Amino acid sequence: MPNRPDRLLVPQQPNRSFDLRHERVAGFLNPWHFHPEIELNYVVSSAGMRFIGHSIERFSGGEIVLLGSNLPHYWKNDAVAGQPDRPLLAEAIIARFAPEFAGEAFWELPEIKPIQRLLQRAGVGLKLLEPLRTEVAQQLEGLLSLSGLAQLTGLLHILDRIAHSDTLAPISPGYLPEYHQNRQSERLSRVIGHLLQHVSQPVSLDEVAGLANMNPAAFCRYFKSQMGQTLTQYVTELRIRYACDLLTRTDESITVVSEQAGFENVSYFVQAFRKKQGVTPARFRQQFRSV
Repeated sequence: MPNRPDRLLVPQQPNRSFDLRHERVAGFLNPWHFHPEIELNYVVSSAGMRFIGHSIERFSGGEIVLLGSNLPHYWKNDAVAGQPDRPLLAEAIIARFAPEFAGEAFWELPEIKPIQRLLQRAGVGLKLLEPLRTEVAQQLEGLLSLSGLAQLTGLLHILDRIAHSDTLAPISPGYLPEYHQNRQSERLSRVIGHLLQHVSQPVSLDEVAGLANMNPAAFCRYFKSQMGQTLTQYVTELRIRYACDLLTRTDESITVVSEQAGFENVSYFVQAFRKKQGVTPARFRQQFRSV
């Protein structure tokens, strides 16, 4: 995997104003990446971990998210996705369009203002909740059978419906997609991409500082000024989120979960987990399974 998010080139088709695709693959292949296009992503079927901005959470079939311009993301399927006896495990409907796809004057129309505000809010990623999720899932499936103007107006209708709903949840609050707009911020995107993709592996301060082209002491000051927490605190939070996923979907022992989440010491893992989640890992698993 790359150490920084790749810029994905979304195909531009001369006969269409936006990119709409229906993927059926063994596993989602795009690595940690970003693109200026807005993305509406409906995972029809699959399961694993998704990384959006600073967020690392579990995803499963049925989830729909709206991603703003230049918001880095990728979906990492569970290991089962590569088994040859189950070749088609990941399915998604994805619509991508440039912020200016309809022209600047279009966004000045009063009827379009709610959609414009929605796309601005999507800069941190938005997850659709019920009952909106079910409604939009059906509309996206219907969009595949349309063409021409009907398909375009169908997309606008979906966006307008989302814009007027309050059943949305931010995915990565506080994330600033502008990190990818200038050279100074590019160093942070390289570091975040590396940490997200290697969340369960040992972190070398020298290696991470090298990604930012800084010496370790300067990097530590820089990271805290940008992220509001130390590198150790950030990595620990990522690993605890990953441990939560392992605790909820596996029967592995607390010691094994600790190791798989990147903690070298199970006692420290339990202490850090309790501080962050308010309960021990064992209690967290028990509470989840009693729901």
